[in-house]
Amino acid sequence: MTNGLAVGIRLREVATAHTHYQDCSVLHSDSVGLVIEVERTVAEGGNVETVVSQVLVPWGQIHYVVLMEERT
Repeated sequence: MTNGLAVGIRLREVATAHTHYQDCSVLHSDSVGLVIEVERTVAEGGNVETVVSQVLVPWGQIHYVVLMEERT
């Protein structure tokens, strides 16, 4: 997997020891790590906003990646 994932691929989950990123998309992938775009809802001071973050996750910190999940 360290050869990279294609830009735009939707990932169901990326898990590290401390964080699970869900429903994100690949912005860049190379031998160093994975750059993903994560959208989340944040509530501060009574305001609810959608925040889009770009996160670099080194391959050495990734426990697993779920590309797709099907429930029946």
